[in-house]
Amino acid sequence: MWMKQKTGDTTARRSIFITAGILLLLCVVSLTLFGFVFTKEITLIDDENKMQVTTSRIYLEELLTEQDITLRAGDRISAPLDSILRNHDTISIERGKKIVVSVDGTVRDIYSCAPILSEALAEWDITLDTYDEIDPYLETPVTEGMCVQINRVRVFEETRTEVIPYAEIVRPNYAQSATYSAIIQEGSDGSETVTYKVITRDGVEISRDVLSTVIHQAAVDKVVEKGVQGNKIVAASASELKVKQVIDCSATAYSFNVGSITASGRPAAYGVIAVDPRVIPLGSKLYIESVDGSWVYGYAIAGDTGGAIKGNRIDLFYNTTSECYRFGRRMARVYVLE
Repeated sequence: MWMKQKTGDTTARRSIFITAGILLLLCVVSLTLFGFVFTKEITLIDDENKMQVTTSRIYLEELLTEQDITLRAGDRISAPLDSILRNHDTISIERGKKIVVSVDGTVRDIYSCAPILSEALAEWDITLDTYDEIDPYLETPVTEGMCVQINRVRVFEETRTEVIPYAEIVRPNYAQSATYSAIIQEGSDGSETVTYKVITRDGVEISRDVLSTVIHQAAVDKVVEKGVQGNKIVAASASELKVKQVIDCSATAYSFNVGSITASGRPAAYGVIAVDPRVIPLGSKLYIESVDGSWVYGYAIAGDTGGAIKGNRIDLFYNTTSECYRFGRRMARVYVLE
């Protein structure tokens, strides 16, 4: 009987100890993990703003919501948002500086606590390729409100098959009138492969340089023969003429029935002039204009002579007597052509 009573007492004490242990464990867990049943004093430092707050919140994120504190991307906080708050904790928030970035056709605001620009851009996954341009440079210290311009520069090679356009070459025919025109040779385009080095900035081409050219088919020039007799004005310059001699002469004008035969046997017409054959041989192809550039007679041929035309003197044919009177006597520059 005594043994039964002793065993029962031992079992009762054991149950009391287990129950007390469980209660104590629950109390410890409540104190350490679920401190919301108690208020806590927390120090909050938001940039330069320091405050003391009393809260019964469990997690840091809940405390920030309670205090109406919003974190932006780029801000830094001293503890994870899911941290459990404890009495006398100090929470520090460092606000990111605003950076205005112009890139890829857009302007965007980013925020960063990084000390230099390169680190701030890396935080926002803004990368630069080999030839990209940036202002200011990457090692610039980050300051509030700084502006950054990034230009995307691409350098690449481009190969094209291109047409080589044919040129038209006009050959004067001094024996024919201005109404005469004949195609001596038809023209045809050629083709070539051209490789370029191309540079673009933000998609806009800024330079294109030829690296190599391979001609597959050369262009064939079109050759047109045109008469020049009767042309009063012919656009030309000394640089365009194949000149073998230049003679400055005193020029007068003459006229008789168009079509009359000249000393060379040519019919008289505008562009057939009288010369001294000892100075300018008959049949010479000429281009005549004023010495000072004030008038142009144009292409001509030495086809006539005259008793008064001696030495550096020429007589220009005009179709009417009134034109001859208006011309009078002038200094002329005669280009003897090849």
